[in-house]
Amino acid sequence: SLPAFNPSGWFLFLGTSVLLFEGSITLLVPLQEAVHASADRERFPCLYSRVILGIVAFYAFFGISCWMAFGDEVRTVMTTSLPLGRLATSVQLAYSLAVVFTFPLQNFPSLEIVCVMVERMLPSTGKVDGGSSNSAYRSITSTLLIFLLSTIAIVAMNDLDKVVSLMGSLLGCPLAFVIPPLIQNQLEKGQISETKRRVNIMVAVLGVGAMVVSSITTLLKWE
Repeated sequence: SLPAFNPSGWFLFLGTSVLLFEGSITLLVPLQEAVHASADRERFPCLYSRVILGIVAFYAFFGISCWMAFGDEVRTVMTTSLPLGRLATSVQLAYSLAVVFTFPLQNFPSLEIVCVMVERMLPSTGKVDGGSSNSAYRSITSTLLIFLLSTIAIVAMNDLDKVVSLMGSLLGCPLAFVIPPLIQNQLEKGQISETKRRVNIMVAVLGVGAMVVSSITTLLKWE
């Protein structure tokens, strides 16, 4: 029998679940603005909500199914829990290739931000194809960032669940719960209703609380 609630690790779920969807927060506005027809743009929030609910339902079904199949012995990287065999090896290989080839896409937004910051702080040494990016600084920054991420991955590879939870708690909670409502209050200052303004502030406060509690408990759990 499997327990319905895990009191010793529930906080890891908070950070992990926030990290899963923090990317959707940053893409919501660009996706809606990319819709061509205004009528379709008005229907976008409803469609977006249904898609997110569908993804949540799939994640819940997949997680519960794996938990029921492997029990408490399920590992953080689920593919390593598969029984030995050709099928398991094929799944693990496919997953590894997917991670390798999608890593540049995942790293691109953060790399662009870091490169722009570095180029602004350091003197320019030349242009590339008439653009504003400095080739030497960009190459060095990209290399250092890759080495940094590789070092973190090697050091924390046995604590992947805690790393993901900490990232979700410390970085995902502000992006998902704190910054958006505060931005809305600022952009619609004088137009937003007092009730909506207070709700946004309450959501931001709860986001800060979740960030602090989840981050601290994750760090205390770290061995």
